[in-house]
Amino acid sequence: AEDSPEAIVITLGAIRDMSLYRPLARQITNSGLISNLIHIIRMNLLGSDVLLVAAEVLWNVLELDWDGAAKALGQEEVIESFRDFMDAVLSRGYRFKDKIFRNDMMVLLMYISKRTENRPLFAETGLMALLLSHAVTESQRKALRQSGELQTLLQGTGRSTAGGLPPRGGATSSQADGGAPSVVLTTSQEDMEFRSLLWGTLARCCSSEDCAKVAIRCGFVPSLLSFLDSQDVLPEQRQWSQEQRRKVQLEALSALFQLVECVPEAFIEAQGNAVVLRLLMTTHSREVQKKCLYLLQVAVRMGPRFAEELGQLDAVGVLIELFTDTDNIMSSRQLCASVLAGLCNGNPDNCREFRKKDGIEALRQEVSYRPDETTDNHLFYTLCVVDCVWCAVVGTRKNEMRFLDAGGLFALLDVLEVAPLLLKRQIIGCLADLMQYRKAAKLFVQWNSQVTMKGAVKILLELWHSEQEAVGSTAPDGVIRDLERPLNPQKTEPDGASFDGSGDGRSTDSSMRASVASGKLRHARSFADTAARQSKTATSSPGKLAATLDGGNATASASSLKGEVTERQDCRAKIYVLLNRVGFESQEVLGIAERQQMELVKLYPDAVQLETWVEVSKRLEARGVKPISADQKWMEDSIAERTEQASAVQSAQQKLADERRNEDQTNLNRFYNDIRVRAQLRRAVSATRSNATTPADGGYPVLPQTLQVADPLGPVPPSSGEDSP
Repeated sequence: AEDSPEAIVITLGAIRDMSLYRPLARQITNSGLISNLIHIIRMNLLGSDVLLVAAEVLWNVLELDWDGAAKALGQEEVIESFRDFMDAVLSRGYRFKDKIFRNDMMVLLMYISKRTENRPLFAETGLMALLLSHAVTESQRKALRQSGELQTLLQGTGRSTAGGLPPRGGATSSQADGGAPSVVLTTSQEDMEFRSLLWGTLARCCSSEDCAKVAIRCGFVPSLLSFLDSQDVLPEQRQWSQEQRRKVQLEALSALFQLVECVPEAFIEAQGNAVVLRLLMTTHSREVQKKCLYLLQVAVRMGPRFAEELGQLDAVGVLIELFTDTDNIMSSRQLCASVLAGLCNGNPDNCREFRKKDGIEALRQEVSYRPDETTDNHLFYTLCVVDCVWCAVVGTRKNEMRFLDAGGLFALLDVLEVAPLLLKRQIIGCLADLMQYRKAAKLFVQWNSQVTMKGAVKILLELWHSEQEAVGSTAPDGVIRDLERPLNPQKTEPDGASFDGSGDGRSTDSSMRASVASGKLRHARSFADTAARQSKTATSSPGKLAATLDGGNATASASSLKGEVTERQDCRAKIYVLLNRVGFESQEVLGIAERQQMELVKLYPDAVQLETWVEVSKRLEARGVKPISADQKWMEDSIAERTEQASAVQSAQQKLADERRNEDQTNLNRFYNDIRVRAQLRRAVSATRSNATTPADGGYPVLPQTLQVADPLGPVPPSSGEDSP
């Protein structure tokens, strides 16, 4: 019979085997079998072990077909069924297999909650309140029951049974709101695993506004913080071992990491900053320390109130002490620099405290790039250090003076010369703001590389040249290609390119495709490296670094995202600001190629305006919009004026290119003349030797006395047994 236990077990076994294969898992979802599995669980709740097999099938389907299964399970009647299941097992599930089933249900709820559209259903069905009643502390649970708050939250959308089927062994609302005692969580492995799943799922659901409100009313954040407070240990935690306490603290910090973004006000009201900072100071676990730093890193991004409160709690001094402790691993020190940047960004009080705690000297010692000296990722560590300089030093005059006196500017320039492109752009932005201080501008022109003896201006012009090559704006001879777009020329398709030019123009056009292709490849590689690094690390700083590295959203198309990254990484504007601040007349001798680049750097503001006007004109024409005569004349005059300026720069660059070509030709002629002279000399020597040969003797040619050359090894000593003359 279809209702016989044996038939159900055999059928479920076959379905379980099929659910391990992705195409069949999708068929299980599409056929509507999920509702039947929910019905089997309901009919065998806290009874037969068949429900464990049904839960396993759901688990497999969610793993292999998450999109379809999460959508199928995201129905109100299904969530209500899960509410009834959890209500029963949390109130009467004392057996070991009941706890296994409870954890399996939490895993399923975790998968379901990953779909954003499913999260409001947790609050609407009362499931959120039910789970929260077992996630908070015992004292908080009693307070919720006595005040009637929990019963109100549970009955927000009614307690109707899913599908009209009476729950078999299901709990009633009276059991959930205090009518019957709940199963007490212990320190067993199953209960510790349940806490982890429960807290993580609830924290994720709080991204929904309805769920966040329920979490605030239930006191979820204060309850999690109570597991971190070492001063006020709860009675149920006093029998825990150090390892159990450490694991619970890690799970609580992971949940708070998400909650501080969803309910920041609740975190502040619960004294979350003080509790986390106190745990950071007292813990001996490296993992707990890193989790605390991750949490603070997110917290300082949630508004100035967090930075102000942490500053009043002396967080700056605590973080500087951790940052200067060389026994700490590099990743922890990197997080310290990131949090310090967030604390000092736009907060004068914290910047002053940073100076008083000798943070500037400590920061100066870390301004370096030595990736070969460590196995850790030194690039991101240096990025966070530079970002901390940008936020904690730049913009505060006393901090800037102290940083310059400590040799900080020269250290930044040393790193700029050898750093990869991602770090170069970060340093350029920091220097552009630091150069607003006149003393910094004077020191800037005094720096010379200890490796190549180049000055700072040459380093910047090399970086400018690499940016120009990336967009293909200059030809191989160093002359700009497009007068209307001297900075960002339009990409020309190979099919439409012209091959019938002559002279220098042919050289410029024929190299355009190679320059554009190489530029695209460099940008693609740069974007891929940046995206991979950002996905593998969560240590992007909340200060200037976050703005520099912040990219497009995940749903953007590949082409638009690539364009956004390219535009964001262009640092030519910062280079112009730096050179404009120190003066375009360099104290060091510039080569012809560098002088060509300098001509375009001077034109940068006008070139940007020219490209903007040209783009506006083309967009108006494409849309069929005809400006009034005054605006049309203004636009045309602006384009003509700036095009004339670009033409003058192009002419200057062409003269320099001709000068370099003539210089190269002169050097080449000198080289060939030297070869000819040497060849003539060898022929003359050979002829002289031939004339000095005595054929009768059959000997070798002897040079005349005037042409003989002394042997560099000196006279040959006499052999043994012979008398010297």
